[in-house]
Amino acid sequence: MPTDHYAVLRALLRAEAARHTPKPVLKKDEPQRPEKGRDRG
Repeated sequence: MPTDHYAVLRALLRAEAARHTPKPVLKKDEPQRPEKGRDRG
């Protein structure tokens, strides 16, 4: 058992934060491409 009680609390907070973080939506059908001529003005 860990002797550092704060390490346990930090691990619990990290686990909860990871659980509640929204997952990024991955689009595999269409890769992102930079638009041509957009930043040339």
